[in-house]
Amino acid sequence: MVTLIKNVIVIDGSGKPPIKGDVLMRDEKILAVGSFPQYKADNVIFGNEGYLCPGFIDPNASSDRYLTMFQSPLHKDFLLQGVTSIMLGQCGFSLAPSFYGTNLAHLDSWTRTNRINVNWRGVAEFLKVVESYGMGVNIGTLVGHKVIREDIIKNPNEFRNLTANELRVFRGVLSSAIEEGAFGMSDGLGYYPYQNTTYHEIRALLDVLHQYKGVYATHLRNEREKLFESVEETIRVSQETSVTSIISHFRPLIGFETEYEKSLALIEEKAAKANVYFDINPFSASAVSLDTFVPDYLKNDDPSLFIEKIKDKEIRKKIASGLPKVDPKKVIILNAPGVEFLNGKTLYDFAKNRELSESQAMLALMEATKLRGVVLYENLNQEEVLKALLISRSLISTNSPNFDDIFKTFKPERAYKTFPTYLKIASQKNISVEKSVAKITGLPATIFNLDGRGFISDGYYADLVLATKDFDITTVIVNGTVEVSDGKLVTAQKGASAGRQGSGRLLKKSKK
Repeated sequence: MVTLIKNVIVIDGSGKPPIKGDVLMRDEKILAVGSFPQYKADNVIFGNEGYLCPGFIDPNASSDRYLTMFQSPLHKDFLLQGVTSIMLGQCGFSLAPSFYGTNLAHLDSWTRTNRINVNWRGVAEFLKVVESYGMGVNIGTLVGHKVIREDIIKNPNEFRNLTANELRVFRGVLSSAIEEGAFGMSDGLGYYPYQNTTYHEIRALLDVLHQYKGVYATHLRNEREKLFESVEETIRVSQETSVTSIISHFRPLIGFETEYEKSLALIEEKAAKANVYFDINPFSASAVSLDTFVPDYLKNDDPSLFIEKIKDKEIRKKIASGLPKVDPKKVIILNAPGVEFLNGKTLYDFAKNRELSESQAMLALMEATKLRGVVLYENLNQEEVLKALLISRSLISTNSPNFDDIFKTFKPERAYKTFPTYLKIASQKNISVEKSVAKITGLPATIFNLDGRGFISDGYYADLVLATKDFDITTVIVNGTVEVSDGKLVTAQKGASAGRQGSGRLLKKSKK
């Protein structure tokens, strides 16, 4: 079928100035860009001089970590904001590879792991399962350092340096994962006890990524008082191995703005020598797992032992006195596995209903969720966020799962309005539309080497977004299929009530 999109301002994703014209699509690909006033197409979409952009690419999504990709494979929240491709497997967590095929314990802080039956081991098997669900967006994945490492050591509660032989095994597993389609590796150096991972280990693994031109995404070792040193380390390993690196959710935490500004300046200063980027979204809240608040001296205990310890009145009192001070009205319970009725409530509401102090409420929440909950916490300096959004090395990401209709009480803004919000902010700051669109299309497509995506050009896949001049999303097309029309998900005519499949495809690492 041939579709003609008429009378649009084409922003092709390259950063070049827009052109006014039409776009022809045949089936899943773009046929031509130009002026076709007499062309008789099977389907015509009237653009009314709106902006036609490549589909937006989210370089850091987490619908795998929350398992919402299986509960709601259409990814409605992403489609409605113009996202057509996402990259999973972030912060050291991924759903593949898995040596033993059944272990999702590393996701306990984020979701209820009994929602999915794991019937895969390698990346190729995992991607085949993903394909069978009929995702609404295109999906690629990194592989998680934490997941592979724990399978090699065989004991998630033990942390030690890898032996030379174990490191060779790790390198082999990483090579196989990329050959099967993974785009690179992520790590979670900021999570206990992975701060203790040696530079030598990371460097050895990045040597593998260099061979395959893979991408390295890192959750920094320290985002607070040692932020600058952590960024220096990432720049150093990227420069030494010539691997493109992305600092995940690079956040200006309140109280550490000076470190953040110095780190931003360093990234820009070293851009010519080290290909380092960072991702960020335009909001002031972070998703934080409850175990983040556990005092350091108790972090070597597994969650069940910690829950047992806080039942002791004296220990509970000691822990409560050492918890970080937070504004309970700015802490929202994002995901409380097993007690989902708490989702969307503030810590203030939780404390008030139980007549508890702020610190005692935090402990009670840890206990209720068995230390597996996630809260949304307004802990970022919004002014610094807005500065970072617009520099050349920033990538825009939701850093979110698709909540869709799964959590009916609450979902954070970044899940459903990150990209339109960014575009509106960029416009207000007088950033040209071609430059702001390139940051969320052509740039991530180039970083991940996504063949045939990220640009509007002859022969490219028809992943397209039509938006008004105010950046309200009206139409979203995925691989030539209209998924959003007039700002609403196209559902009824495609049998959504019966669980229709989406038009997304698997994204696999190019062999080039």
